Amino acid sequence: GIFVEKKLIPNSELVADLVNLDEEGRIKIDSQNRTSRRGIFAAGDVTNTYREQVLVAMGEGAKAALSAFEYLMLAERGDPEAGRP
Repeated sequence: GIFVEKKLIPNSELVADLVNLDEEGRIKIDSQNRTSRRGIFAAGDVTNTYREQVLVAMGEGAKAALSAFEYLMLAERGDPEAGRP
């Protein structure tokens, strides 16, 4: 058998000047999908999770949405720790 790995190139140009990227151009995130920029969250194949699977990307998207929601709730209360990595 032959197995071919398709090299995916992340489409991170939109935020390249806003957040930290790794050497492959993927957005660096922490365990809560927070980027290096406060209030910006990322998920899926554009991040440094390297899983490139639809179900994993869906789960990461849900996690990023929950982290963004928590950030907004804390920011609304004026919490200075809102969104800190």
